[in-house]
Amino acid sequence: MTAFVQLYLIVSLAALAIAWLKGGHPERLGAVFWLAGWLISLPLNDIRFGDLRWAVAVLDIASFAAFLWLALRYERWWPLGVSACLVLILAVHLAALLIPEMTPLGEASAQLGLGILVVLIQATGALERWLAGEAPVSASAVWGRRQRAT
Repeated sequence: MTAFVQLYLIVSLAALAIAWLKGGHPERLGAVFWLAGWLISLPLNDIRFGDLRWAVAVLDIASFAAFLWLALRYERWWPLGVSACLVLILAVHLAALLIPEMTPLGEASAQLGLGILVVLIQATGALERWLAGEAPVSASAVWGRRQRAT
C-alpha cells in the first residue's frame, strides 16, 4: 500500500468519523453512502472491460445519484460539492476509456485525489453545522434518552 493510499484511508476515516459524530441526518446519510460504496467497490475493483473499470464506474454513477438526491432533499451545500467531485471522478473513468496513454495507476491516483477532496468536503459540512451551534444527531439521541428517563 502506497503512502498516498494510506493518506486517503486515514483522511477518509477521520472525515467520516467527524461527519458521523458531529453531523446531522444528511451528514450521517452521506457517511453511510460513502461507506457502502467502499464496501461494494472492494470486490468490483479489478473487473475491467477493456481499459474501463465498468463496475466501479456504475457504482460511481449510483453514488453521484445518491449525493445529488441528498443535495435536493436537504438544504445543505456540501452534497453539491460532493456531487461535483463525483462528476470529475466519472470524467476520469471516461478519460481512462478514451485516452490509451492513461495508465491504471494514473487513473487510480486521480480518483484517490478526488476521493480525498470528497470526504474533506463532507467533513467540512459537518464541522460547519457544529460551528453554527446546531446539535449533532448523537447529542439529540442522548438528550432524548435522558429526557425519557426523568
